[in-house]
Amino acid sequence: MIVLIAALIAVVVFAVVSVIQLLLALGLALGKLAFGGKYERLPTNMRIMSIVAIGIFVLASLSVLERAGIIIIFNNPIFVLVIVWVIAVYLAFNTFLNAMSKSKKEKLIMTPLSLISAICCFIVAIMA
Repeated sequence: MIVLIAALIAVVVFAVVSVIQLLLALGLALGKLAFGGKYERLPTNMRIMSIVAIGIFVLASLSVLERAGIIIIFNNPIFVLVIVWVIAVYLAFNTFLNAMSKSKKEKLIMTPLSLISAICCFIVAIMA
């Protein structure tokens, strides 16, 4: 049951962050939430990075759901396990980077989201 809850929480957080990334890619003035908070509106190359991030969050969501036994997409347990571990470690590192950001908005909003999703991914990776 804990794996199911962790997987669903992770996917909800991934969806929230994906929406933020989409808004950044569309040029909304939310740049203080991402990429160190350096820009109010992201330059083109960083908008492209936001679109790539959305793709990564989709892959992460599908992998977490599959590892938790909710769906079968890839039908490759080793691949899914590796992806979930990579995402979990990345999110743990990302939590540290967000916490060190000069942007107060990134610290206050993105750090907890990253931490929550990292913990959930570790739970799914270890316990599923």
